[in-house]
Amino acid sequence: MTHKGELTIFVRSFQLLSKAFLPLPEKFHGLADEETIYRKRYLDMITEKTSYDRMVFRSRFVQKLREFYYHEGFIEVETPTLGNSASGALAHPFTTHHEATDSDLFLRIAPETSLKKCTVGGMEKVFEIGKSFRNEGLDPSHLPEFTSVEHYAVYWNYEDNMDFTERMFGYIMDELMDGNKKVEIINSKGEKHMVDFSGKWPRRSICDLIQEHSDINIYEESTLEKLQKAIQKAGIQIDGMMKLSHGTLIDKLYKKVARPHIINPTFVIHQPLVLSPLARLNDTNPSIVDRFQLCINGWEVTNAYSELVDPVDQEERFSKQLDAKKAGDDEVAMPDDDFVAAMEHGMPPQSGFGMGIDRIIALLTAQPNLRDVVLFPLVKDKNPKIEPSVSVKASGKKTVPSEEKDPHGHINIDLPIVEATLAKYSTTTKDHNLTVGRCMRYFAQKLGKNADYWYAVGVLHDVDWDLVEKDAERHCGESLAQILAEMNAPVGMLEDIRSHYEEKFPEHGLDTDVRKYLASVDELSGFIWACSRMTPNKSLDEVKVSSVLKKLKDKGFAAGVSREHCRRCETLL
Repeated sequence: MTHKGELTIFVRSFQLLSKAFLPLPEKFHGLADEETIYRKRYLDMITEKTSYDRMVFRSRFVQKLREFYYHEGFIEVETPTLGNSASGALAHPFTTHHEATDSDLFLRIAPETSLKKCTVGGMEKVFEIGKSFRNEGLDPSHLPEFTSVEHYAVYWNYEDNMDFTERMFGYIMDELMDGNKKVEIINSKGEKHMVDFSGKWPRRSICDLIQEHSDINIYEESTLEKLQKAIQKAGIQIDGMMKLSHGTLIDKLYKKVARPHIINPTFVIHQPLVLSPLARLNDTNPSIVDRFQLCINGWEVTNAYSELVDPVDQEERFSKQLDAKKAGDDEVAMPDDDFVAAMEHGMPPQSGFGMGIDRIIALLTAQPNLRDVVLFPLVKDKNPKIEPSVSVKASGKKTVPSEEKDPHGHINIDLPIVEATLAKYSTTTKDHNLTVGRCMRYFAQKLGKNADYWYAVGVLHDVDWDLVEKDAERHCGESLAQILAEMNAPVGMLEDIRSHYEEKFPEHGLDTDVRKYLASVDELSGFIWACSRMTPNKSLDEVKVSSVLKKLKDKGFAAGVSREHCRRCETLL
């Protein structure tokens, strides 16, 4: 004991067990930089107990999930993550090349077909917890690598799976949350909602939900052409609509107009046949399939079917999907001859289920971004191993990616019309728009891109803000489309501009250089300008990097500026 009565250790000798060359972050403030948090999660967990607790909660959730499956009589298996085809879901796959066999391979989109083969082999209840991969855009509700659980139960239908899902959540919340069925969640806009998991959950038709929020009846608009016209008439913008298959278009329409409004647990049922190539037809209505999706907080959390077990029907559906792929839809399911062969040996009637574990963990821990519940989410490599001018495709051959060739290089921009459009529509935002435009021009010149096009995208990105009276819901909507049409803007500029409003237009994705730089420059340039107002002469020349970094940590300074958006450049560029 010390003279103050504190218990302490009197050290006579010590032995160094390991070396530490770098200091830990300052313990009272922890890590402020978002990329560092994701890249060095180990430091985040040391300095931020809530982060550590989330990762422990995730581990306990998976533990209790396994327990529940064992209690229900399921067998756990492991199936391949590499395969000769990318089937099992509608998504764009990652590809690679196996040198020894000179074969193009795919990282699995979902384990569905492999698990269903297990039921042919006599496993009547089978499940897998593991990784799947989808080569798609990044947003708060999507990761290219994610963890899911899938199961298949022989002699169940989709209604049995809905009952199973309610039991599952009841068990897990009893075990992990002391029986509390009400959880406060946060959506991608930072809005808080109380979600009630108790009782029986509503079961809503996807057609009713779409019609409720768009006045479009997908069964009356029964063909692809009719649906396209109805969407155009309603003024709903869906990127690349004319290249999408009928099923993919319905899916994107639902995600655009209906799903964001679903907060409490809701089973979305009666999916159209064209949307579900692997599901069983409904006995009373052959235009729909026995399928449901569980949606919470605008996110799809689970997906389940009464499974198709007819090999003839399955082969026909794969054939139609192949036609859609040839027509330009990259997200349709690929044919899987080996899976059809397994079905021909006799596949028992069954129902399948898939749930995104990252998403449900994010919901239960009130996190708006999936990256905050993953230990080491993907971030851009600071030291790429491949030269930026070279990529390797599945064939193993080195090619110059299309982005390096500058897809906008052939476009001629009439700068006087751009300037006139800015002067006509922009008043309060004129200085900001010009600043973003000039920054975009600077970076385009450094990258060897079409500087005039990049400048125009920057100058016009908020050109409608005054016209829509600063209404975020209308921003980048029809008014912007009309302005660009009026000035005869190049094809694709509307989508490039809308990409910076990620919360409203996630479908456009930050997947090209011009979109990445716009998203990075937009908010950060405004923040730097705000910093300049605090200098003695209110001059940008007096702004120091250290001052900007310090003020980024001060949430009271320029509170309306999103820090997350300001730091995009660290992950995007």
